[in-house]
Amino acid sequence: MKTIHTKTTFKHFKYFIVFCLLLSLEGFAQQCKGGSYGLKPPADGIDLALRASMDFDNDLNSVVVRNQGIVYGANTIGSPYKQESFATAKIAPVGKVYLVRYNALMDEMEVKGAEKDDVLIISKKRSYVINQHSNNVTYRVLEKIDSEKENDLGYYISLEDDDNISLYRKECKKLVKRKKATYGNSASSVTTEFKDMRCEFYIEKAHNGHAIKLPKKKKALLALFPDKADLINTFIKKNRIKLNKEESLKKLIKYINTI
Repeated sequence: MKTIHTKTTFKHFKYFIVFCLLLSLEGFAQQCKGGSYGLKPPADGIDLALRASMDFDNDLNSVVVRNQGIVYGANTIGSPYKQESFATAKIAPVGKVYLVRYNALMDEMEVKGAEKDDVLIISKKRSYVINQHSNNVTYRVLEKIDSEKENDLGYYISLEDDDNISLYRKECKKLVKRKKATYGNSASSVTTEFKDMRCEFYIEKAHNGHAIKLPKKKKALLALFPDKADLINTFIKKNRIKLNKEESLKKLIKYINTI
């Protein structure tokens, strides 16, 4: 009986230590939440708390679909990431803080695994929300409407969140091949480069989980709001709204949510 009591006490102490580490991680994340230039949390502390949380609960296992298996060649220029380094983020509905980064080429969210070099891919599921603290960006998983793919789920950056109309930005990259001349002869070698694609904007109605691409032509945009078309048309003209500019679209969506 004495031996059993000792093991139980040690087990309870171990979970108490893990709990303290998780509280520390939440504290670090809150320091970063104010914007891009918030206080940077200690890397060792985040890594320790991250490993502890993954070792002692199975919450993250339920959202991970597979290991990251893509390796880009040595002749590849640039990066598939908007932000190369991992940053703390709270994943809902898991409700805990992990280290994540967004792959704009693959439209995938990566999370740091328990082992130092492990990179896992989070499964895309409807209603998932990933709030990245260091740059104060919120990603939501939505289904793209009028897509050739069935259940075309992707990550969209929240710009305006409203129970009526919400506005999102979609960031994309592409991998292009190009020939590079070799010094000293006429031979050329092929290299690949990550290129930023033009951002696209989407709306979601009544938080229904559907991403509707915003047209760049006014007539097509007004067709999305037939009962408010006249008012919206007047607002666009009066305020010189540019349908391909983020600040103009934010202003427009704010107005639509008032009428």
